[in-house]
Amino acid sequence: MGVADAADRLGVSSRRVRQMLANGTLPGQRVGRTWVIEERSLRTVASDRRGAHRPWNPSSAWAVLGLADGAEIVCTHVERSRAQQRLAGGLGEIRGRLESRAQKRRYYVHPSAIARIAARAGIVRTAASASQEHHLGLVGGTDLEAYIRRSGLQQLIDDEPAEERTDLWNLLLRVVEDHVWPFPPGAEFAPRAVVAVDALESEDERVKRAGAELLGQLDADAAASR
Repeated sequence: MGVADAADRLGVSSRRVRQMLANGTLPGQRVGRTWVIEERSLRTVASDRRGAHRPWNPSSAWAVLGLADGAEIVCTHVERSRAQQRLAGGLGEIRGRLESRAQKRRYYVHPSAIARIAARAGIVRTAASASQEHHLGLVGGTDLEAYIRRSGLQQLIDDEPAEERTDLWNLLLRVVEDHVWPFPPGAEFAPRAVVAVDALESEDERVKRAGAELLGQLDADAAASR
């Protein structure tokens, strides 16, 4: 597999995978200018990472993100207490444990389809695609990053022909299982905590910096309220 697929499997950025390849943490082979990674090697590294940083299940991940935004979450007293304990050190310390919140799927669609997809019911924009609403100061982007329910994915692909790919893509969909869908009816963009964590996973350094600043604001607000 290539770098992008390995990054998705490990829950890290493509840049981090290239660093791991360069320092030998992740075995791989160069073919021209491209890295190729064997499935067996990736499984070994992923197993080692899970032992120390096992992701939480999707409902737990969304409970933590909901609390980080001060949202009302539907859960038991025990689940709320656990989420509060996990959030105590700040989102920056635990964001790697939240990767189970959604499955990332990358597509290429005709550029004219991006605006139509962004306006669809059930599409919740995030990261740089929610820049205007969260005042991230990011302009000029033509890609779309958004959340979608698992049950709505196939209909979108049928309506807007899309080619799934990991190299040249302009649509990143974060697919959430229906039973843990965290957004209220009619939501068009994700809340601050979700946008911050998603932005930090970007390969674009400008987007990552904006995510880090937003995360810092969240942690500062949380500290002030305690």
